[in-house]
Amino acid sequence: MELSHKYEVESDELKKKILEFNQQLAKISEVRDGKEHFLSCVISFTEMNEVTPMILQELIEKIEVHAVEVTGLNRTQSVIIHYNFIGELDMPENFDNINVNTRKGVEVEYLRTTKLA
Repeated sequence: MELSHKYEVESDELKKKILEFNQQLAKISEVRDGKEHFLSCVISFTEMNEVTPMILQELIEKIEVHAVEVTGLNRTQSVIIHYNFIGELDMPENFDNINVNTRKGVEVEYLRTTKLA
């Protein structure tokens, strides 16, 4: 009886572990599939000449636009882009900030991701 009880307890524990591992595997597979789908979308758009609504719908899940911060004559506004399948794209540590003059009086600076409070 005692051995039978131990067997049942161990069997239940193993079933729980199998269920947990299957859930972890499903999450990993979902992430992998998302990355592969994202890369196939990016590859298909590498020859584009303009950004179209279709391209934005395929690649971007949402865009967070934060309030403007004014410091003297400077105005700063954080915009965070969340891509489909991969989420927020964080640049590597050795990423140098990029400044682009988009129009007269407006300069856009691309920065590494900083987590906002």
